[in-house]
Amino acid sequence: MKKMVIFLMISLGLVTSVFAGTVELSDSVVENFGARIVKKNLDTYDDNSLGLWYLKKKYYDKWERVRDDEFELDDAKVWAFQQLKKKLNRLAPFKKGTEYSLYLSVKTGKYDFKTKSFPVRDALSANSYMRYSGKGFFVDRWDSSALLFENASDSVNFIPMKKAAAKEFIKSHKDDYGNIDRDILAHYVFIITSFSEDEEFKSDGTPMTIKFMGKLKSVEFMDKNGKHVLKSAKF
Repeated sequence: MKKMVIFLMISLGLVTSVFAGTVELSDSVVENFGARIVKKNLDTYDDNSLGLWYLKKKYYDKWERVRDDEFELDDAKVWAFQQLKKKLNRLAPFKKGTEYSLYLSVKTGKYDFKTKSFPVRDALSANSYMRYSGKGFFVDRWDSSALLFENASDSVNFIPMKKAAAKEFIKSHKDDYGNIDRDILAHYVFIITSFSEDEEFKSDGTPMTIKFMGKLKSVEFMDKNGKHVLKSAKF
């Protein structure tokens, strides 16, 4: 099964149980989903303006050569629109089973002596969503972009550990001044189950924003260097 890796470049902050931050979906991933939406809606766009937009976007040098000659420009717009159609027709169908990996910087809370575990702070939970910053020809706006998870839950956000081991864990993360480094890494594996335009693409090239819905499959909580797994869980 094909797997793709997505790295979170900054820590996420929790705001009324909703994450605010940016996840780096690669440009090629976002471009591919955006192209699928454009292909589906191709008959709804104006061929003339879409051809002109693609001519400028993809073949700028050619556009500069023909822009002052209305006949050459008209032919070039038709040609560019056909090139766009060929590009879209080469797209592979959307496969819901493709797995993606997301690495999140999170923290352990203080040890709970009753449950004999560390709570995990800033991890994905119910109602979590993230912004993505990936873009492409068709997608270039991220202000209202969203990656949501239909099954994110607080129920996995803890790391069981016996008291003696937990004491050593804290000791090993304490510096000479008594400061404790509680940063760890969460590695999520998920699939994208659906996607749709949040802001529509227009035939003049006005870019779209895509809303992605994902389904989590598993999580590993690891030390912040990713070398030691503290807990693995399935969703």
